[in-house]
Amino acid sequence: MNTKRLKDELDTFNAENKKLRITLGTLVVMGWCVFLIIISTFTQLDFNHYIFASWNPYDPEFLKLKHCLYIPQIPTILFIAALIGCRFGITSVVIYILLGLTCCPIFALGGGIGYLFQYNFGYILAFIPAVFIVAFMLKDKFNYANAAKATILGVLTIHIIGVFYLILMAIIHRDPFSEVVSWIAMQSSTKMIYDFVFGYLAILLAKPVKQILWVSMG
Repeated sequence: MNTKRLKDELDTFNAENKKLRITLGTLVVMGWCVFLIIISTFTQLDFNHYIFASWNPYDPEFLKLKHCLYIPQIPTILFIAALIGCRFGITSVVIYILLGLTCCPIFALGGGIGYLFQYNFGYILAFIPAVFIVAFMLKDKFNYANAAKATILGVLTIHIIGVFYLILMAIIHRDPFSEVVSWIAMQSSTKMIYDFVFGYLAILLAKPVKQILWVSMG
């Protein structure tokens, strides 16, 4: 009987109309989301794939094998936004940021209040508006098209704010322009492609996970 009731609730689940309430379960999930951000910060995916290295298909190096080291932090943020929405998603990110700035070395290069002046801190701050945008885009309709739009806007938000913050820190430190360009290329060039791909998959994964969470906490 319980199995049938669970199946009926999952079958009638509608992501845009079923909002999570503040319960002990919700608080546990937010804590899990903070832990997920920390884990993703120190997780490195190592894989190889082919890229187009030339416009000439007859070029011997038309296809070239590329080695990639990727940290899936941005897809994790998009997953959290799609999973628990704007209010709880932003709360989870704010907790992560406050922990990193106060007592825990949970950012990529450590932690502490001095991290405000790190060049990459803008990318972390940008998680907050990114969560808002992704959750807002998925609020009314959770489908493939909206997931794609949310992914594009979420990833662009993080990288645009991150680049502006990086430039601001470079101006404050009076760094040469060549170094600024190099840092931007390292943080926001090819990496954005992976963020789009993995971010989209993360958002799609959030829906079935949210179904289970809604039933267990609702």
